[in-house]
Amino acid sequence: METIAPGFLIAAPMLQDPNFDRTVVLMCVHNEQGAMGLVINRPSPMTLKDIMDQLGVDCDDDVDQAAMVGGPVALDSGLLLYEAAPGTELGEDELEVTTELRLCPNRELLHRIGRGDGPHRFMMFLGHSGWGPGQLEWEFSQGAWIPAQMRSEIIFSTPFEQRWEEALRGEGLHPAQISSFKPQA
Repeated sequence: METIAPGFLIAAPMLQDPNFDRTVVLMCVHNEQGAMGLVINRPSPMTLKDIMDQLGVDCDDDVDQAAMVGGPVALDSGLLLYEAAPGTELGEDELEVTTELRLCPNRELLHRIGRGDGPHRFMMFLGHSGWGPGQLEWEFSQGAWIPAQMRSEIIFSTPFEQRWEEALRGEGLHPAQISSFKPQA
């Protein structure tokens, strides 16, 4: 089985699930046990500061960025995606998405961000997206997703509302071209 993690999944127009309409999913894990990813273009009404206030985390830094809805699974849990400095050791409870991107579930990173000594580029996700064994492959065969190369600038620099189209453009596609997209066998 060929993995698509790390990479992007771009929702094709025929995907009828409202959780994934016009979404871009950063794939973090894809193996024989299933797949896990984060929707990178669906902001929640909460900001990172709101979450830090709720958790009692002191915040000296400006963290008014929107928290993202990472997907429909475990919406009451939070994950921080951040860009690690070169040579930084992987934390015990962290997942290495790429050599530069890490996924962290612990509060210590939130405290570091609040003090202003955390990573410079990060995003908070509420929940995640998940697929059981073979489920994502079946959705591919139905033309629901367009696999794409992961690009950090889309995650951290492109405005939320432009990420779907920008991810398509990165693959040489225009939204009008994909109405009849069919994956290659």
